[in-house]
Amino acid sequence: MKSMTGFGSARLNENDIEIEIEIKSVNSRYLDLKTYLPREYNFFESVFRAHIPQHISRGSIEVRLNVTDHREPRIILDKVKLLKYKELADAAAAMLGESNTVSIEYLLQEPGVLENANNLKEDLLLADLFIRTLEMALGKLIAAQTLEAEQMKVVLKSSMDKISSSVSEVDALSSPFKQELYESMLTRVKELIGMYKLENLEQRIVQETAIYVDKYDIGEELSRLTGHIETFNSTLNQEGDCGKTLNFIIQEMQREANTLGSKFSTSKSFQHILVIKEEIEKCREIVQNVA
Repeated sequence: MKSMTGFGSARLNENDIEIEIEIKSVNSRYLDLKTYLPREYNFFESVFRAHIPQHISRGSIEVRLNVTDHREPRIILDKVKLLKYKELADAAAAMLGESNTVSIEYLLQEPGVLENANNLKEDLLLADLFIRTLEMALGKLIAAQTLEAEQMKVVLKSSMDKISSSVSEVDALSSPFKQELYESMLTRVKELIGMYKLENLEQRIVQETAIYVDKYDIGEELSRLTGHIETFNSTLNQEGDCGKTLNFIIQEMQREANTLGSKFSTSKSFQHILVIKEEIEKCREIVQNVA
């Protein structure tokens, strides 16, 4: 189990190359990867997109790359372009009747006159340093996510314990409730005896009994809530990503709690059902951030 929130950064400096990578993650329904790279290192984006999904399945991920290369660059002078720019500058000066010629510094600033001959895409030193820095940053990010997940797990288990305790309290109150339900049904039966003819009485009593039992019996809701709690706790202890599963379980628990509240709303049961709903809502907010 991992949280979708975390931060990891790493910096390596070897062979006059310094690379720094920062990775920030927040919750998202899917994996959304955003990269912020220097223009000349944009080719590393494909490496990010191939490597990060192997470790992270969900979350909005922001990656920032900073590179400082202190190695002596290989600069090539394009003589053809230099001479052409010089020729054009002289022609323009002649047309304007100017005797001054352009400076060499100006000519060297023209596009394409000076070119960097270093092929960064095939630079093995750079690639090796980049991969190792990325692995370190991802390791720190995952460690932060795992630590936060452990803290979340403590809160979630505490909420499940509170829900389980409240379910037990409601279950204990259900016997008096059943007695009250029985008395209500008995009263209704007596009313039916006076309202219907003898030939219709048996069928009508059966119908009314079925309606009362279905409308007010809370045994199934309590049983399903107990089962959901057990499934939730066992899912928490599983390895790997479980956020979506936990979210589905919470949705089912919320549905059962709402039904329980509508069927069994008494002065004594209200406080326990309120605890159940509050803890379920707390868990729902937390699992939104579980990967």
